[in-house]
Amino acid sequence: MVTIQKKSTTQLVVEDLRAHIQNDSTQVGDRFPTEKELCSTLGVGRGTVREAVKILIAEGFLEIKLGLGTFVKSKIPVPNDSLSNWFLTNEMGLQDLTIVRVTLEPLATRLAIEHCTDDQIAALKEIQDKAVSAAERQDATALARCDEEFHRTIFAISGNALLIEINNMIAGQLTQFRQNTFKIKNNIDNFIPAHAAIIHAFETRDAVLGEKKMKQHMKKVSKDLESSKYNS
Repeated sequence: MVTIQKKSTTQLVVEDLRAHIQNDSTQVGDRFPTEKELCSTLGVGRGTVREAVKILIAEGFLEIKLGLGTFVKSKIPVPNDSLSNWFLTNEMGLQDLTIVRVTLEPLATRLAIEHCTDDQIAALKEIQDKAVSAAERQDATALARCDEEFHRTIFAISGNALLIEINNMIAGQLTQFRQNTFKIKNNIDNFIPAHAAIIHAFETRDAVLGEKKMKQHMKKVSKDLESSKYNS
């Protein structure tokens, strides 16, 4: 006898939304309804809608454009690589992400210093100059952008494709945390000299020092996170 399994609410919502995407009236590039709109239309909770959208993103039907919303990416499944798929379909706490960063950021820094050029060091210094300017204005949004750009640049200089990909996925989940962090003046005061010390290690081509300074920086971020109310 075959056991018939009932479909979960999430599975039913996924099927409904998938059919909507594949309908002739929906075009690639169309803005997808918001969570609030989907909850109202489908009569389900935000948690169910959120899970369904994650599945559709993982299947390649939808994509999120930062600051703009969710859009139709394809009308047919476009499989993502397994690592990206894992990040899309699993909730990651900030503490988990920070623990990974404490391990990977120092490694990326060491590799970057071993491979860096004068132009790449200049690029880091330019980012730092923008960060100092933003700190003087106490512009949390600009500081968050500078922080992400600084760390992303170090990973890019490292030349390690896997490290770069992992950082890109982690960075996408840290946007709000970074903005909240730089609303606190003490965090701004700590952030500027920490990055300056890392840049100094690049300038002196001291990979061991750079690794050490980045590890100290990441441990400070982790410690601040433990005492903050931004963990979500």
